[in-house]
Amino acid sequence: MPSKMSLFNKELLLQISRSTGWISIVYFIGLLFLLPIRILLTYSDEEYMRVMQKPENLFHFNFEFQIGLTVIIPVILAVFLFRFLHVKQATDLIHSLPLKRDKIFYHYLLAGMVFLIIPIVLITLILHVMNAVFDLHLIYSVSDIYYWAGTTLVILLLLYAAAVWIATLTGISAVQAVLAYIFLLFPAGFMLLLFYNLKILLFGFPSEYFLSKQIERLSPITFAARLNEKQFHWSDAGIFMGLSVILYGLALLFYRKRNLETASEAIAFPKLRCVFKYGAAFCTMLLGGSYFNQVSNSSFGWTLFGYVLGGAAGYFLAEMVLQKSWRVFTRVKGLLVFLAIIALLAIGTQTLGIYENRIPDQEEIMNVEFTDSPSNYFMGDSWESTYAKPAPLKNSKTVLNIIKLHEQILKDKHINQSKKPTDGNFFFKYKLKNGHSVIREYRVNMKLYEDLYQPIYESREYKLANNQLFKVDESNIKTINILPHGPSGKSVSLKDPNDIKEAIALLKQDILEETYEEHHYYQYRGSNFELNLGTDRFISIEMSPNYRKIMEWLKQKNLADQALVTADDISSILVTKGDYADKDYDLVKKEVEESGNVLKITDKDQIQEALNQAGTGNDQEYTAVFCYNSGQYYDVWSFDEAHVPDFIKEHFK
Repeated sequence: MPSKMSLFNKELLLQISRSTGWISIVYFIGLLFLLPIRILLTYSDEEYMRVMQKPENLFHFNFEFQIGLTVIIPVILAVFLFRFLHVKQATDLIHSLPLKRDKIFYHYLLAGMVFLIIPIVLITLILHVMNAVFDLHLIYSVSDIYYWAGTTLVILLLLYAAAVWIATLTGISAVQAVLAYIFLLFPAGFMLLLFYNLKILLFGFPSEYFLSKQIERLSPITFAARLNEKQFHWSDAGIFMGLSVILYGLALLFYRKRNLETASEAIAFPKLRCVFKYGAAFCTMLLGGSYFNQVSNSSFGWTLFGYVLGGAAGYFLAEMVLQKSWRVFTRVKGLLVFLAIIALLAIGTQTLGIYENRIPDQEEIMNVEFTDSPSNYFMGDSWESTYAKPAPLKNSKTVLNIIKLHEQILKDKHINQSKKPTDGNFFFKYKLKNGHSVIREYRVNMKLYEDLYQPIYESREYKLANNQLFKVDESNIKTINILPHGPSGKSVSLKDPNDIKEAIALLKQDILEETYEEHHYYQYRGSNFELNLGTDRFISIEMSPNYRKIMEWLKQKNLADQALVTADDISSILVTKGDYADKDYDLVKKEVEESGNVLKITDKDQIQEALNQAGTGNDQEYTAVFCYNSGQYYDVWSFDEAHVPDFIKEHFK
């Protein structure tokens, strides 16, 4: 009779269950407390049930602990399961069994997958029963159960696949755990370091723009950490499952080629040891340069020191891991070659300046997105981004003015890179006719570029493209709330559709007529013009004191006193000559009082005139502290010679 070979070896499966099955039990117990028991506690609180809103999904319950288990359990499981590869006696024993290598691998791999799946299945069944018995539809639905189970399972299997692959690369369990997390976080962490350092090395590199492009999606761990904020889509599941299959395939391939004698070696494959060593040196070099650049206020010397120190630290730490000894400091040849290559690349990049000096010709440009508020790009795919992101500019005159501004910024490279004060940002995104884009961002001293920026800012096209008010459909506005600056507690609410339409039309006219000088002088001084779009969506527009049409309309409606800070809200004003913009804000009032030449204004007519004329620009001739009636709250504003009231000017003659 021919012998029959079983697909699974019962003894091996029993041994695997005895040694690592406890991890599955611990995971099940953890989930039991985090979800079913937690939900029952919520259900038993009648007062809370009366006021609670249905959570978006089951990740709402003990989210931090759920994600903690999701991230930790699969890696620990892989470490314990594949420990037989890292202990010589266990390696010899397992591979002496009358089983092929592939079959041994499948036993361990599939056993681990089952250990992860069983707790999810059991919790899913328990949640089903609870939902049917206790009628918990106000807390979660059946679709919520499957969304939670599917999402958790896909992430678990990907993390497990990564940890299994790393197990085949190393011969030490502790190194497997560390490398698994490094590998899982590497895409997001490396891009973060790389973009930050490119910003250091390349003038105009828009690191924040690229980092805002959902970089957390590059790592399953950082992706999982935002599951309470973002939905997990079918496309995400497909990508994660595809990556899992690839990693399982790589794990099998490396397991087949792995020498059994490499147990206890940090890296099992000699050819990968150089990759590990120089990869570690490169990453720690980027980390060291980033750190010292940040803490030294972008000092070139300290940044260079950070690169050298970080590279050396990473190189020697990797050598210690590979050699399993701390006596590695004589192995400096490789480090010197590495640092020399990096230095040549950096010098070549700086010398050639191909990236930094690239400004497209006007004939190449289809359109350009330009703004002095790059943060408007950092909102991801949120609803706010629809209104905040600037629209493309196409007018040839506007595009030419933008190119001239860009060219001047490049000419002033050394000025802008110095430690002189910078108070503004410019963001350029050229869309070229060939489909490519040229994107740059600069931190600059705005005073140097006022003459070039002014015609751009005052153009109708720029204001329509950058101001959120022009992107709002008036029919979507439910109410308008006008909130004055300061602690007055006053407000105005416009609910009548006709009032809303009139107010929006007048505000648009004021914005279009505003000059650059008025914008710069009065910015951050006005009331908050808040548009309520419903479903907790609000857009705030600044209503500056120089917006004459809307101010006149508010007066005609007898709403100005409630919509604006008036003399009745101010107890006194302290005025002194000189600019205090660089002083500590909390100490300005005291310093003004002690300056020796202070004008104290209490007359209401004079206070109102000062309120109408005060601005917020830096380097102004007069500093004014506006003290409110309520408590110790005050605002520090200023006057220039063109706006200072005559009675203040007369006093300081």
